[in-house]
Amino acid sequence: MALIGTSTPGGHASQLQKLEALLGLDVPPDVISDLSIVPAAKPLWAHVLEAGHRAATLPIYSVRRRERRIDPEELLATALQQMEAGVGLLTIHPTASRSLVERAQARRVPWTSRGGGLVIDDMLASDRDENVYLRILPDLVQAAARHGTVLSLGATFRSANIFDALDSTQLAEIDAQLVLAKRITDAGVGVVIESPGHARPADIRRVGVMLAATGYPVMPLGPIPTDAAVGFDHVAAAIGATLLGMEGAAHILAAVTREEHTGSVPSLSSTLEAVRAAQAAAHIIDIHRLDATELDERVTAHRAEHHTCVDGKSTHGCSRCGVTCPLVPRTAAVAPEDLAGRRGG
Repeated sequence: MALIGTSTPGGHASQLQKLEALLGLDVPPDVISDLSIVPAAKPLWAHVLEAGHRAATLPIYSVRRRERRIDPEELLATALQQMEAGVGLLTIHPTASRSLVERAQARRVPWTSRGGGLVIDDMLASDRDENVYLRILPDLVQAAARHGTVLSLGATFRSANIFDALDSTQLAEIDAQLVLAKRITDAGVGVVIESPGHARPADIRRVGVMLAATGYPVMPLGPIPTDAAVGFDHVAAAIGATLLGMEGAAHILAAVTREEHTGSVPSLSSTLEAVRAAQAAAHIIDIHRLDATELDERVTAHRAEHHTCVDGKSTHGCSRCGVTCPLVPRTAAVAPEDLAGRRGG
């Protein structure tokens, strides 16, 4: 899943360029998610659908806030509009609660989810104890069943660093996600579990085993197995996704860009780079879980036939190895005694 979105006024055109480039890839992403927080006359998700592609959204990003408060009816209307138009995947954050907010205060970073943060803001700014999504959930689920929309249960308390991973706050939220997942699937609606965020490799394995046992598809955000890969988070995320996928708990990979922790809006080139990194991770997972080696077989057969390790090349040798190319065809076998002699006897 590629992530695009308008974050600043005037940024819509650049995001349309990203969309065009993503759709023009030889292997486009399976889903394109609109993370826009700045409204547009024609939202990006509408352009995605117009191109005949799968779109995902976070309805709460499109809702106006008044003194940090969210109107539940407006949130529901926004979600309904997107579902009726054909958006196939909606991410919601129904697990945020006052008890989890209080528990999260013991963390180094209480929470990092932008969508979940908006839900928490609404909760703390009002007299309501109930999550705004829980107030509209019955109507939301009913509409999702009618339109065939999948609901992704966003992780408000995913860990923002490897030190908070799998603490009592995150584990309690996962439990809450699973309770809601059963309730929603019992109503005939598909569910995706979003989890985790940052986590050490050992914790990625632990949460992977835990989530795989639930049977629900998982959309990891990363996971990022180190906090020290700033500027190279697309690499760290691909590694983390592969680790999680090897446990059977990574089904939709959200492409993480190198700008994830730089404070910058991802460029067009880094967005494409992130998608390719996620696609490579997804393919490695498929090799491990499904023995999906057809593509590798074609590439290997070409390289073997033409005595090259360069994609698309039909002759051996390249500017990198020159006359030292180890793939030059040999017309005669090397005698074992000659090989022993070259090794010094």
